[in-house]
Amino acid sequence: MKNKFSQTMQDFSRAVITPVKFMAVMGLFLAISVILQLEFMPSFLQTFGGLIKTMMDSMLNNLALIFCIGISASLAKKKKVEAALISLMAFLFFLAANNAWLTLTNQIADSGEMGLFGTGQAIVLGFQVVDMNVFLGMLVGCIVAFIHNRFSEKEFVDFLSIYGGSRFSFMILIPVILVIAIAMSYIWPVVNGWISSLSGFILTTGLLGVFIYSFGNRFLIPTGLHHLLWMPFCFTALGGTATIGGQVYNGAANIFYAEMANAGSITSLDPSLRFATFGFVKIFGSIAVSLALIHCAKAQRKEEVKGMILPSMFVASVAGITEPLDFSFLFASPLLWLVHSLLTAISETILWAVGARTYMLYGLIDTVVSNSVFSPSVTKFYLVIIVGILMSIIWYFVFVFLIKKLNIKTPGREDEIAEDLVLENSSPNQIIADSGERDYDLVIEGLGGKENIENISNCFTRLRVTVKNEDLVNPAQLEKISLQKGVVLKGTNVQVIIGMGVQAFKDSVCEKLGISEA
Repeated sequence: MKNKFSQTMQDFSRAVITPVKFMAVMGLFLAISVILQLEFMPSFLQTFGGLIKTMMDSMLNNLALIFCIGISASLAKKKKVEAALISLMAFLFFLAANNAWLTLTNQIADSGEMGLFGTGQAIVLGFQVVDMNVFLGMLVGCIVAFIHNRFSEKEFVDFLSIYGGSRFSFMILIPVILVIAIAMSYIWPVVNGWISSLSGFILTTGLLGVFIYSFGNRFLIPTGLHHLLWMPFCFTALGGTATIGGQVYNGAANIFYAEMANAGSITSLDPSLRFATFGFVKIFGSIAVSLALIHCAKAQRKEEVKGMILPSMFVASVAGITEPLDFSFLFASPLLWLVHSLLTAISETILWAVGARTYMLYGLIDTVVSNSVFSPSVTKFYLVIIVGILMSIIWYFVFVFLIKKLNIKTPGREDEIAEDLVLENSSPNQIIADSGERDYDLVIEGLGGKENIENISNCFTRLRVTVKNEDLVNPAQLEKISLQKGVVLKGTNVQVIIGMGVQAFKDSVCEKLGISEA
């Protein structure tokens, strides 16, 4: 049972990495768009940068769908294209059913000045539904993969054959998704209610309230529930009320904007500002985490990891968009995400305790521009720099310690030591050239024959196989494979270390077995 659970978690982690890698590309182009839109850039470049930003936003705002398709296709053992197509339809079914049920039962939230932020609902692909963020994509993707793997091979007699195979798993999914869509109409609002109930406690408990607010605002990001914390505090009377220039303003952000418009008469900033400092982690925390991830990557993968992490770090710290960086380590280790959230909470609590009164809602650009209208004696921005440097150092060493001590598989650390030399000394072309029919036969024989092979996949360098009966596996046969650099047996999970050309090797084995992944 323990091995099966461990294998399931490994499979899920590998599935999640698929869309995360594409987010690294998104982060790169977001960083480019930020640079192109700087004030000193020519107007045509600023326009071009805005177009790139709009394109990347379309991905950023639909991560749930991207995760759904990526996870279902990655977890599918066979017919991956059909699994991906089914997951797309299942996701759309959820949206339609959830929206229809919310409408039917009069649960549709009304839009306020800030739209649906803080209501627990959101517009996803044109449907107003419960706001589950990427959690929805992960939930639907996993359900689709589970049902697809169990029922996609079921066939019927000739005149019913159209309903067999993947269509049968699709038929099963329709009522399942309907039930889940209705259930989430009631389950998610309860979760939302728990978050909202923290508001009163946060308001009345001083520094402890700041700590809880900061922690929740970071920790809840993958679920989308963080909107229920920061939006009401920043844009409604829940975050505070102040009279400025003879007019009443509600919410930490609104009050600060009003103070900006009256900067000449402001000698101290409103206490509601304590709810508008979560840009600190985006600026300082992102830099520290990025450097830690790069430092902990294996030597031969540092350049690869730099290419993935540095653009994400830039767009997180400068523009305040942290998702590409967050998802690069969140799923690799929920523990790191918990620690990241705790360090965020500690930082913001210290900032308020030492007297910093700096508005930091987004990234570095917004922070500098917004606070520049006030005297440093008002914002105490120098305290932010001091605390930022100290906490960045702590952040960095805590992450490095945990990653190495617990051997967490962050980017660039996914494979075991035995594969390091393989990565350095092999190339895909060499693998393809050296592979022969005998190697493929040895794989099949060593795994106990075609009938004993349940699933074949691969990571960067390993052929990963799940067998039905581990007693039929013959390690001696597998070790005769000319390309293998090691064999690892973990119950019904068999791993053969091949090298960087393992993808082509796996495809050839699948062709030999007559297995079609599509």
